[in-house]
Amino acid sequence: MNTGLIPVRYATALLDFANVSGDQDRVYNEIRAVSQSYFKFNELRTVLDNPVLAKAEKRKIIILSAGGNVSRPFERFVDLLLENNREFHLLSIALKYIDLFRKQKDIHYGKLTTASPVDDAVEKRLVAMVENTTGGSIEMEKIIDPDILGGFMFEVDFVRWDASISGQLRRIKKDYIERNKKVV
Repeated sequence: MNTGLIPVRYATALLDFANVSGDQDRVYNEIRAVSQSYFKFNELRTVLDNPVLAKAEKRKIIILSAGGNVSRPFERFVDLLLENNREFHLLSIALKYIDLFRKQKDIHYGKLTTASPVDDAVEKRLVAMVENTTGGSIEMEKIIDPDILGGFMFEVDFVRWDASISGQLRRIKKDYIERNKKVV
């Protein structure tokens, strides 16, 4: 079976099952925890791919990566995944589920990068501006990165606004190089 098709089918089935059971928000949070666990712990994929490790142990590990006390739909999903030997696809399924859930709920993903923490008033204005523009809600990740020197970078659904000092310096440098190429 096509490895691109497996995540779509499992994620769609899980989303439908979570919607029917009324646990879609809880399953979404559990799936997000699983995907974050993959990025925090590089060994997770290696452990789940190990054919020697018993399915019961893999089940415990997956449930632990989702936060421990999980919903019934998520438990049944993990059992189905292990029964069909699809644990290798867990991260792809999780990421696809997140995409499908956000699309269903009209949630946009945003990332705000600043050199120092932003006060709540600025954050609320930014969220309100995006929500008014898109008509949906926004799930925003805040990142503090002193390397941008000042200002901010804001991304929403693959659209990026760079109002950082480091970005302005890069543009000035590029402009300077382009102008000097024409002189020589």
